[in-house]
Amino acid sequence: MFWQKPGRRALIATLTVVAALLPISSIAAVSALGDAPGGGGNSGAGPAIVGFSPHEGTIAGGTVVHISGGGFTGVSGVSFGGHAAQSFDVKSDNVIDAVTPRVPRGTKVRIHVAAAGGAATSNATFAFIGCHVPRLKDHTVRQARREISEAGCKTGQVRRAGSASGALRVIAVSPRPGTWHESGTRVDVTVR
Repeated sequence: MFWQKPGRRALIATLTVVAALLPISSIAAVSALGDAPGGGGNSGAGPAIVGFSPHEGTIAGGTVVHISGGGFTGVSGVSFGGHAAQSFDVKSDNVIDAVTPRVPRGTKVRIHVAAAGGAATSNATFAFIGCHVPRLKDHTVRQARREISEAGCKTGQVRRAGSASGALRVIAVSPRPGTWHESGTRVDVTVR
């Protein structure tokens, strides 16, 4: 049995895993071991995503996500779960800053980076968060306030319908239950 020197791709994969544990400045080692003859750059190997930050942003979009990895020279697109980034800026072969798009509802998605040499998809997910208006009919005001907060919304006006008295229960909610809105949207309730 003979020991063989590992190929460049195996070395890149190993260094990519190690780079996830190191500061961004140390990630430069990943791109220095590409498949190009002479070992220059990461051409031919395509991009590799090591990590990103932050891991969540609003459904309204506009969150700047700092993506680290290697092989980012020549990146042609960045997307979040199939939605193209509003914009992206390749800072170096190891760093991209991408601005999240607006999405219709809260969800967790993977980040995808495309380049001429290939594509990469993140292992971790990015969470789009928002206010998902809860169904509150017949809830007490206390229960309604708790559920509104847990849904990523804020309690708006609490109106009393007619000559309501005694144990008050929710009879109407605005905006409409089940709809998605930006984080912190105020939800008004009417009680009787």
